[in-house]
Amino acid sequence: MQERQIIKTNMKKRFTLVLLFMAALNAHAQDDLLNMLEAEQPQKPVPVYATFKATRVINGQSNEQVAAKHLNFVILHRFGEVNQGAYELWGLDQANIRLVFDYGLTDKIQVGLARSSVGKTYDGNLKIKLLSQSRGKGGMPITLNYYGNMAINTTEWANPNRDNYFTSRLSYFNQIIIARKFSDKLSLQIAPCMVHENLVTYKEDPNTIYAIGTGGSIRLNRSVRFNFEYYPRLNGRDMKSDAGGPLYDYLALGFDLETGGHVFQVMLSNGKGMLEQHMVNDTRYSWKDGGVRLGFNIARTFSFDKKKKKG
Repeated sequence: MQERQIIKTNMKKRFTLVLLFMAALNAHAQDDLLNMLEAEQPQKPVPVYATFKATRVINGQSNEQVAAKHLNFVILHRFGEVNQGAYELWGLDQANIRLVFDYGLTDKIQVGLARSSVGKTYDGNLKIKLLSQSRGKGGMPITLNYYGNMAINTTEWANPNRDNYFTSRLSYFNQIIIARKFSDKLSLQIAPCMVHENLVTYKEDPNTIYAIGTGGSIRLNRSVRFNFEYYPRLNGRDMKSDAGGPLYDYLALGFDLETGGHVFQVMLSNGKGMLEQHMVNDTRYSWKDGGVRLGFNIARTFSFDKKKKKG
């Protein structure tokens, strides 16, 4: 009996030691988990960078801006519709181009000048970062930007003998961009916008059109991302082109290809024009009918920051 009692006592002690050891391991694991969570969620807000890889999701603006004292030169190129067949080499015989020069006055204020072949249009633009996303306690959940431009169409008047006003050539675009980087693999944004044209095609057309832009980017691997954007109009749904045909909502799908520190963008879209006014108000082709265009964007950034050059 005494031996049995000693065995029971020893077993109890061992069981107690095992429980204490397991509790210690559990406490250590909890501490490690808390440390990992603290590392994931720093005590002070940490800025979130590279929500998108370029200043444009595809054709429309992203929340990204040109850094202070840097000039970003962008060539946007769109071919013709692929449904034109072999005679037009599925649209490759045709081309529209837009040249953009964007300069960062500060890290939060960007100005730009551009010229589009569609309408021989010139425009000046302004982009301001109002809020920046950050993670950690008290962090900002989104990035918020304002973007706007004023454009002038310089094509010759169809009827030069009638009274034509300079103001009739002007149009305006205003947009608020709300973006969030959810992870290294997913970024999304919503961008309500307004287009105002002083001169419209038909009397019944509204001068001001509202649209809700949406866009996103999904990382496929280290150097490739899939992008999409869609700009449905909220009013003016029954508008027609100057040729009398229907107008459609702009939709584009594309890829970011990072090559040697630069981003090359290739895409398919149903829009001919690359100026925001043309994109929202004058998309004449439908994905359903094969009225999509192959295109690409090439960007090159030049630094005028002497301090960084010396460093």
